Amino acid sequence: MRFYESFLEQIPHIDTTEQTKRYMGLIKFRTIGRWVYIMNYEKEKSKYEKRYEEQMRELLVLTGEYVGGAGSVAKGLWSPSADILGYVDLETGETVESEGYLSWLAREEDKDGWIYHLKDLTIYHIKCRKIKPEKVMKNAQPRFFNHFMLTEVVEREVENPALSKLLEKYKEVVVIEDGDCGTFTLERHFNWFVGIVGWLGEDCHVTLECDEENGTTADRALAQFKNIYANLKEWDQKFRAFASEKLTELANDWQDEGYDDEDGEALAAITEESFAGRIAISEFSIDAEGDYEVYYDDDDMF
Repeated sequence: MRFYESFLEQIPHIDTTEQTKRYMGLIKFRTIGRWVYIMNYEKEKSKYEKRYEEQMRELLVLTGEYVGGAGSVAKGLWSPSADILGYVDLETGETVESEGYLSWLAREEDKDGWIYHLKDLTIYHIKCRKIKPEKVMKNAQPRFFNHFMLTEVVEREVENPALSKLLEKYKEVVVIEDGDCGTFTLERHFNWFVGIVGWLGEDCHVTLECDEENGTTADRALAQFKNIYANLKEWDQKFRAFASEKLTELANDWQDEGYDDEDGEALAAITEESFAGRIAISEFSIDAEGDYEVYYDDDDMF
């Protein structure tokens, strides 16, 4: 309120018109709103920083491919993040070739670049604080223990032999060549191999989860997929039958909402048989445990 009072003192002549009163009330409201916003930010900042150790560390970090996303913390407050592929502790000289991530607190007005303007697959010299071990969820993946709160970017595009070698390794193309199913290429960021496989005359986008986190093989997922692929016609019929049994009634409900054909005539009722014949394979995704998901295009029935 001191700002508001000092503002009034600077105005030599104030009339008593309703317009002036409304204007001064607006200034007062905005001043209070700004004060609440700052207090809220400081409160959230304090809560946020308590999750991290007091020790300030200096690291060289190699950012991953996912840089610049952000999650909402409170109204007008965000927590941007950036994946890291590894880092060098400048105090101990230790090189850690293990994934992790950076995060920090930012305001709504910081959205353009989220303060630090980080780029993917780049080496930075930073100051940061590490997450407290007790703040990491139980049974969390190792990468969540390599979580640092970014406080300063000291230098950009730094040269470092160990991290440069790690980057070269990350960029290496890894493929699986299978005589029956074709070629699959590793997408390290998603921890899976991808390929286009012929599926009874159609192209199907297939993903095979790696055998382990940050792995370079997908033997278990591929073995299970090959079991299905060896009897593809039978499995395709099963998938179509399952989808038509579960979704034909819903497809007809959508038609009843007033969808007509190009001539304005009511569309013919969809049967389970016609439903099964209209859908077309799109994607097949299988994990290392052998669990899979199959996606079919719906031919605009929904």
